Amino acid sequence: MVVRVRGVEDAKRMREELRDERHGSGAVTPVIAPPTGAGAARVVAEGGDRIEVDLDEFTRAESRLAELHGTLSELLGRAGGELGQPLGDGRGPVARHMRQAFGLRAGDQDAGDVGGGVQTALRSYLKELERLRDALHQVGVTHRAEDEQVAEELRRL
Repeated sequence: MVVRVRGVEDAKRMREELRDERHGSGAVTPVIAPPTGAGAARVVAEGGDRIEVDLDEFTRAESRLAELHGTLSELLGRAGGELGQPLGDGRGPVARHMRQAFGLRAGDQDAGDVGGGVQTALRSYLKELERLRDALHQVGVTHRAEDEQVAEELRRL
């Protein structure tokens, strides 16, 4: 939406109107449903002190996560090659500034206190995803070991 502002007073009036719309009188507070206990993963605690894990499903989920991690890594690698090449930026008075701004946002350059571009952020996310995958793998290893230990104890009985 394009809005034309004709001066400081017009801008102040618009700001007040926007503030009134956001905090307006007579605004109805939405009703929020009570928690159901079922989150996004549909895990519901039902009076137990344990979590049951379907190890086959867990392994499939781990494999799928590894595939998606590989795909994301591959795309990031390809983007690095494509974004690493300079783009034609014209000869206008803002061309140099635009080149720097887009280079910082799209590239891997250090942006001072901003912290780097999109590639830098994606690499950081990939590292976090790797830590998550390692933690999930350890959970699977621990559950398998516990299941095997319980099964061994039951065989002895």
